[in-house]
Amino acid sequence: MDEMIVKTGVDDLLELLASSPKIALSEAAAKLHVPIDVLQAWTDFLVEESIIGVEYRFTTPYIYLNKPIEMHQQKKDAEKDVEEPMTLDAFKKEFWGKARAKNLPEDHIDILWKNHVEQELERKKKYFFFEANNRQLVKIDELWDEYKKNLLASTT
Repeated sequence: MDEMIVKTGVDDLLELLASSPKIALSEAAAKLHVPIDVLQAWTDFLVEESIIGVEYRFTTPYIYLNKPIEMHQQKKDAEKDVEEPMTLDAFKKEFWGKARAKNLPEDHIDILWKNHVEQELERKKKYFFFEANNRQLVKIDELWDEYKKNLLASTT
């Protein structure tokens, strides 16, 4: 399976800092094609995390990398080692296998499976709405209903 890698503007900033010992904040913003206030917000966060540093020459802020980029790469590599989430089909197969091992009747397993999926959906509903609101999506109720309908249809 091909792996997709998503790079953020912060990743681009860290790469820029890995190739430049120190760079003016305004120059970095220009090179990354981001507004200075956006770069300042990233910088503030990264300074708090001790990933980058800021020094001033007169009134010009210069940013630099505190830690070698290899440490950031090690963190990314460690995140890749985290087990991939189980697919719905694999989870259903495991669920049914465990239920059959307990000698439950097939029709009871089907009912238990559907109840389990409904409970999981309700458990994830709050997170779904939270994320949808953060992304300023519209018609969130309709999105949820569509998601729920599609998920339930794929579990049969």
